[in-house]
Amino acid sequence: MQCEWSLWWREVEDDVVPAARRLGIGVVAYSPLGRGFLTGSVSPAGFDDSDFRRQDPRFSGTDLSKNQAALDAVAKVGAAHGVVPAQLALAWLLAQGDDVVAIPGIRRQRRVEENVAAAAIELSAADLGQIEKIAPRRAWAGNRQSFAARNTVRTAS
Repeated sequence: MQCEWSLWWREVEDDVVPAARRLGIGVVAYSPLGRGFLTGSVSPAGFDDSDFRRQDPRFSGTDLSKNQAALDAVAKVGAAHGVVPAQLALAWLLAQGDDVVAIPGIRRQRRVEENVAAAAIELSAADLGQIEKIAPRRAWAGNRQSFAARNTVRTAS
């Protein structure tokens, strides 16, 4: 079963992931780096007009400020482990269960290497507890889509 799941977007933990597990279905998490946000190198100011993230409320205004504060806390924990925020975020996701596979998008060789290295990071229960403490679900702000996008109905031609 494929769904968006990351440290930044955890809504699927309420019902989708438990249902998949009850049915013995693995979870393929897309956008495990929060549409690039969890890399720590994405700046909404650099989005061109065609970038879909311009319509994502999590990348603007007070939501962005709150999200940046949470990311800064994640980056500090990552630095203490000698890894970048993206690696910590991927390691966190992979630690959610043996039935979880992450499919991060990549554009640069350096990111491929970072992502592969993240699979070798072993987070202890204490590490996971610390991440939950500094970046719980409520630490992140904004919906995945704008109000207009959520209320648009597409019909097949």
